[in-house]
Formats: sequence, structure tokens, C-alpha cells
Amino acid sequence: MARKKSRGTKIGGTPRKRRATAAKATEQSTNAKAAAGSAVASVGNRTATERIWLTKPSRARVGREVVALRDQIARDRAQRYADYLKWVKNPTEPPVVALRAAGVQTFRAVAPAAARQPLRILAEGDSWFDYPLPPVRGDGVIYQLQKLLGYPINNMAHWGEEVRQMLGLAQRQEIVTRLTDNSVNYDAMLFSGGGNDLVGDQLVTFLQDQGPVPPPAKMFNDDAMNAVIDLLKAEYKELVGIRNQYSAGTVIFVNSYDFPKVTGQGVCGIGPWLKPSLDYVYGQMGVAVPDPEQEYQVVKTMLERFNQMLQDIAKDPSITNFIVVGTQDTLDRDKDWQNEIHPKSSGFAKIAAKFQAALSKQFP
Repeated sequence: MARKKSRGTKIGGTPRKRRATAAKATEQSTNAKAAAGSAVASVGNRTATERIWLTKPSRARVGREVVALRDQIARDRAQRYADYLKWVKNPTEPPVVALRAAGVQTFRAVAPAAARQPLRILAEGDSWFDYPLPPVRGDGVIYQLQKLLGYPINNMAHWGEEVRQMLGLAQRQEIVTRLTDNSVNYDAMLFSGGGNDLVGDQLVTFLQDQGPVPPPAKMFNDDAMNAVIDLLKAEYKELVGIRNQYSAGTVIFVNSYDFPKVTGQGVCGIGPWLKPSLDYVYGQMGVAVPDPEQEYQVVKTMLERFNQMLQDIAKDPSITNFIVVGTQDTLDRDKDWQNEIHPKSSGFAKIAAKFQAALSKQFP
């Protein structure tokens, strides 16, 4: 029996069905492309965000940079000390003036400034003792004092440091090492610390920002202000204790800074340290444009309280060989300041002269 051929169905069926299928496929393709485009755009947006984050320093990178800076500071201190010991080991050579090259102190001989044995002086402190500008030689009280004395000082100071860092473990150990080094019996230790503990962003926490505007002397949050002053007092007493334990004959000389004009001027991208906080708290109390004189008086009051703390230590009958150098009211408010918290070179020279006078009085 012959089999009847099957006509079969062409793929896609009838033309009408094929058109319907094609339209549906087109719609699905369009939707798929739209979805894909949206997904690509989303990925693109995430990638852009990721690029932004990738340009920011990672925690690991910041950690590495902090360690590298700390190591560089340690190397700088070590080089300064090595240079100082070269001079100390040869006391018969002419006195020398400290110069700084590429961030490291070196010395060159000059004519003797006086016919007496130079004092052995160790210095530790902040940017008032170690100001990084100008970039080749630097500046600061110690640089200017060495010029006045005509011989070097073992300067371990570094800009930006707070007292808690100077007396923290690493630098405490370094201070102990210096004071116990048999190569040098230090006559004096110069110390500058506390300014960085008070100024900067943390200043806002020491100030009132509510209620009627008080006079400058009453602008402080006394709980916070007293707490930081008490902490600084404890740290300074800790410094005295370290000196007493390891080099009792060394006289400590400290400074209480001076009263800067509140200008909002920083340096090298750092700062300002005073005006932002002062403007903020006055603004919170409804003063859109604070009086510059009022802001100056607030800062002056704060530094007077700091000075009073140092004076209280000096007057303590249980504490000896602790001298507060009278540096306040030394600088001209309009002429001697380079920025909000650092004097010009001429201003550093004026402060150095105060230290020179204090040293001369103690070691006639």
C-alpha cells in the first residue's frame, strides 16, 4: 500500500504566525538590549564610583606613609645627634653654627662667640623649635638661638608634635637615651609643647557654642578646658620626673608661646588653626561676622591659662630646676607673625633672645 506523503509544517508556521513570532522576538530583543544597556550603565556607574574610591588613599597606604614618615623623622633625629656628638667629642674645636641641608642638621665652624665653655643643651619640642621653612635650612627658636650662642644645640624637636607624642613611648625612650649618654652631660633641656594640644580642630571642644555671647574670658567650656590643661600639667610633671630620674642636674626651660592674631592664615596647606573654630562657635551664637579683637582675646585668655599652669609647676616647692621663659607679650601682633601660630624669622629671633637671657641668668 502506498503511503501518503506528509506535507509537514514549515518552520515558523504560516506567514501570519511567522510575522507574529518575529514581532515578539523583536520586542524581546529590544527589551533585552534595554536591560543590557541598563546593566552596562549600572556597571559603568559602579566603575566610576570605584574609580573615585580607588583614587583615595587606602588604609594600608596611609599606614605605610605614617610608618615611612616616622622612620624618616627617626633617621633625621639620629643624624642630628650624630652631628652633635662629633662636636661634643672635640670640645677644643671652635664653636659652630647649626645649618640644615636637605632636612638634616650639619655644622660648620665659626669664630668663638665667647671665651667660656659652651653649654650642653638638649631641645625637644614642636614647630616653634623646628619650623620647616625656608625649606633648605629651616627656622625656629633653636635655629635662631644657635646663632645667638655661637654653638650647636642637640635639637630633637619636630614640627607638628603634641606633648603626648613627645612623652609617648618611642620619644620618651629617646629622651632617656639622650639624658643617660655618657658622652654628654646636659646643662639644660629646652622644651616647647602644648600649642598643638590646644589649637586646631579640637579647639572647638574647648569653647562654648550656645546661649548669649559671653565676653572672651568666659567663652570656654570649662570642663573641657580644665581637662586639657590638667592633662598638660600631668605631662609636664612627667617630663620633670624623667629628668629627675636620669639627669637631675639638667635644668628644664619651657616656653608659653605668645598671643597670635587670628587671621585664618595657614602654611603649606596646613591650618588655619584658630579662626575656623572661633568663627563656628560665634556663628552658633548668632554672630555672623565675629569681631577680630574678641577672637584675639579668646586665644590670649587660653594661652594665659596655659602659662599659669606652667607657673604653678615652677612654684611647686617639690620641683626644682624648672624655669618658665617669659615669652608672652614679646611679639608685635601685626609685624612678627608669619601665620596664625608661627612667628616670622624675626619673631623667632625675639623668642630666642628670651631663651638666651634665661640661660645666661641660670648659667652666668
